[in-house]
Amino acid sequence: MAQDQDREDGRQLSPAFPLRLALLSVLGWLLVGSANAAEPPDNVAQAIADAVQSCKDIDGKPNADAVLSTQDLNGDGGEDWIADYKKFKCEGVPNPLCTAGGCTLQIYFWDGETAWDLVFEDLVQSYKFGKNGGNPMMYVTTSGDPCNKPTNETCSYTYRLDKDAVVPVK
Repeated sequence: MAQDQDREDGRQLSPAFPLRLALLSVLGWLLVGSANAAEPPDNVAQAIADAVQSCKDIDGKPNADAVLSTQDLNGDGGEDWIADYKKFKCEGVPNPLCTAGGCTLQIYFWDGETAWDLVFEDLVQSYKFGKNGGNPMMYVTTSGDPCNKPTNETCSYTYRLDKDAVVPVK
């Protein structure tokens, strides 16, 4: 059985103190660990590094902190990566990953093992994820250019999010 321990100020520590300290350490590790658990895979990290460099190349000050997020988009149980360059900041100059038609959006699907494949990349004005008949879907709005309309008009596209592909729905 643990003996009471004396503190420097003369008070005694409870016999349960080491157990409480260990529990707090584990809880702290879980909280900090879970906040940093989602480190991007190499190809995703490289895409972000390329974006940062493109900003620096035009004398901007890059901030890519808000670009990446993870979510199981296709329902396969693995985290997929979303790189939304609309959230990329390039202080002092225009965002090099955006045009008048929209900003680059990249989607990386987990391959079920150890890699993430780039399955979607396009200039979009907006997007959202949803379901249709139980199938994971992505709804995208672009400028009018891709559907032969003036740039200031829009096009709407619907995609089904399969296990390993983003499939256009007609």
